[in-house]
Amino acid sequence: MLNDEDYDVLKKSFIDSQRLFNKLNDVANQASELDYDESGLFYEEEEILDRHWLKLSSKIIDALGESLDTYNIELLKNDSLEDRELTINLVKEDESSKVVVDYSEDGALSISQVS
Repeated sequence: MLNDEDYDVLKKSFIDSQRLFNKLNDVANQASELDYDESGLFYEEEEILDRHWLKLSSKIIDALGESLDTYNIELLKNDSLEDRELTINLVKEDESSKVVVDYSEDGALSISQVS
């Protein structure tokens, strides 16, 4: 579990990255609007959205890594581009924390510490 000081740093980093979370929400909106057909016609658009999601989430994780430089930070991949949350493992020495950030509402974040 993160101590209060590290949690405050994490929260500030996420607040500073709010614009990126809003863009991730836009990616999820675009992914939910894709119409798939049997030919896989929209496969290319899905790949573009996947790369966009990865680039945005990497920027968020990089900013968090600069703020919490004593932690090893691992971003877990979502099952679907339509998922509107980031799941992050934070490891420091022998302590491990899992944090889930729900960004489904534009301009707001819900941060949960799972373990």
